[in-house]
Parts: sequence; structure tokens; C-alpha cells
Amino acid sequence: MALLIDGMILLLLAGTLGYAFLVDRRVRTLMEALRELQPMVGKFSAAVDRSEHSLSALKSATSQVNDAARAVREEAAETAAAAPVQNEAQPAAPAAPRAGSTTVAGKSDLVRSFFESARKREV
Repeated sequence: MALLIDGMILLLLAGTLGYAFLVDRRVRTLMEALRELQPMVGKFSAAVDRSEHSLSALKSATSQVNDAARAVREEAAETAAAAPVQNEAQPAAPAAPRAGSTTVAGKSDLVRSFFESARKREV
């Protein structure tokens, strides 16, 4: 009986050693793959650092442009406030129509004039 128990323990130990050998081979293969990936991971990390730096530079440039735009708007508002106000009783003169354009009152007139001009071009 003791011999049977000793034999089972030996079989279990042999199985454990075999499994440990398989795990060791897999770990070595994994470590080799990680060593091959190390340069790529380093380059990726450097690229991430550069993109973070570029993003912060872009944010600071955006804030500078927004500040400059705000200052220009404030300056324009002050200039408009200081400009003489046009008399409300006299409406501003309508702008002269540009050459080659027609004034259209409604949507139907716009569509009709489009098709008329298209027919004239065909002839």
C-alpha cells in the first residue's frame, strides 16, 4: 500500500515537473517577444509625449488667439459706441445691385428667374 502511494506521489511530481517545463518555455517565449517589442514601446511612449506637448502648445495658442480676438471685439465695440449714430428717421440707402445679379422678392420669383436664366443660356 505504501508502495502504491509512493508511486502516485512520483507520478504527480513528474506531472508537475512536466507542466513546469511547459510553463517555463511559454514564459521564455513571452519574454523574448517583450524584448522585441521594447523599442516599439519606447517609440510609442516618445510619440505620446510629443503629442501631449503639441496639445498643450495648441491649447496655449488657442487661448492667446481668443484673448486677442476678445480685445479686438472690445475695441470694435468701443469704436462703434463712439461713432456717430445715424438718424433713425432717415433709413440707410439700399446697396446698389451688383452687375449680373437681379433682385428677387420671393421664393417663387427666385425659382422662376433661375429657370429663365437657364433657358437663355441654352439658346
